[in-house]
Amino acid sequence: MREPKIRRLWSWTCSFLILAAGVGGFTALIVFVHPHEKVAISDANLTHFELAASQTTLFYNLSFTMKIHKYFHASYRDMEVDCYYNNKNFDSRKLGDLKLKAWRTRLLNLTSNGNSTIDLGSNGVSAFKRSNETGFFDLEIRPIGKRITYDENGDDDVKKLSYQCKLRLELVKSHNSTTQGNFKPVKCH
Repeated sequence: MREPKIRRLWSWTCSFLILAAGVGGFTALIVFVHPHEKVAISDANLTHFELAASQTTLFYNLSFTMKIHKYFHASYRDMEVDCYYNNKNFDSRKLGDLKLKAWRTRLLNLTSNGNSTIDLGSNGVSAFKRSNETGFFDLEIRPIGKRITYDENGDDDVKKLSYQCKLRLELVKSHNSTTQGNFKPVKCH
């Protein structure tokens, strides 16, 4: 008669240990392996992208929505978003300081338009002409700054924040174009 009680007790003990190991493993995965934040471009439009006859001035109109999802409470300082074509910076936007609570998402709607002096070189000008023929341009959005988190003692931990978002955007020629809704979100690394 005692044997079934011992088996049942052993079964409950093993189940509890397996459950505790699973919860501990999941917690360790979130704390140590999970990234501090996820950054993505959820929408983007390129409505003007033209190289002047001098081949050193770029005229552009780029709008995009950047999404930052944070798993732990943090502050961001000196945030800046740089826009690149052919590894050449053509625009920078200072965002200033941001605060983001744990498990929250911040959407930043940004527009970059104007003109910029850019030295693409002969290879870059050739690549621009090929992209202009196809109507697709490979751009990069690079958010940078400092992430500040606080530990249980109130001490702050400052880390450099740097992501790279590679976009392949179709030049939208008119507001009625069907290409405006064809953007697929891009994860930044």
